[in-house]
Amino acid sequence: MIRNSLLGCIFLFSTTAYAGAPVYFTNEVDKKYRALIKHVREMLPSTERQLAYLPSFYPFSLLDVRPTKLNKKHLRDFSNFNFGVFGRALLNIDKKQLSNLPSIAICKEQKCKNDRIARIEQFLKDSAEEIKGISKSDSLLIVQQTTPNVYRINNTFFSPTQLITYYPSKHAGFAPSGNYKISTPEQSPDMMVLAQASQKLRSIMAKHNVAAITKAADNSINVIFGGLGDNHWGVVLYSKATTPNSGDYNHIGLEYDIVQKIIRPQLLLSNRLERVMTRLCQSEI
Repeated sequence: MIRNSLLGCIFLFSTTAYAGAPVYFTNEVDKKYRALIKHVREMLPSTERQLAYLPSFYPFSLLDVRPTKLNKKHLRDFSNFNFGVFGRALLNIDKKQLSNLPSIAICKEQKCKNDRIARIEQFLKDSAEEIKGISKSDSLLIVQQTTPNVYRINNTFFSPTQLITYYPSKHAGFAPSGNYKISTPEQSPDMMVLAQASQKLRSIMAKHNVAAITKAADNSINVIFGGLGDNHWGVVLYSKATTPNSGDYNHIGLEYDIVQKIIRPQLLLSNRLERVMTRLCQSEI
């Protein structure tokens, strides 16, 4: 049973992708983005294998670049632009295949929606204490996991032998960016404390195939199960806002589309039934 303090309202979400090159690429923004491209080329060895680097495009992984200093409309536009730039360079598939990839997050059939809701409910039961901990933490804002030994906490990416901490670029706030610091675990004791604090949560995320968990400025928590580019699906917890409408944006600039409200007896909080809002959104590029 999930405690009352775990969440106030929940909505299952998925988000929409839009094509089009960014109109806000000033010379300075372009310079910083090119610096990021150069860094990625240095980080990832060349390969001819198709989709070899696809996990690096998953939500909040290395190639899922998120500007932190743009307005919401530009955030949405950039997500799809960035996926196209790195996808063409690294995934070794044709243009049509690339444009169809983000549709893996689209869920139109009721059976698919029900299956996703069931996955969310099980994850929430298993992770109740850990999610509660994130809600009260001022230090954990992003938890992403590619493998048990390769993961992200906030803007630091961890591997067994090194950490790479990214600093958002000055103008657009790209994160990751071309501005970074490499350190060893021994040189970063504070970050290793966060790694240890999130270890159990990351294990549960792996069990349920959760891509990332992020905390917004309003303290709502996004649990993102999957997606590419602008197409994400998951659940929002602790939301204090009213039920979002079609066309509203979430905290990373992704646009909601279709809303479905549900009541789930399984989600009983402190022996009373809480309102559960399910938000399903899908669109083709």
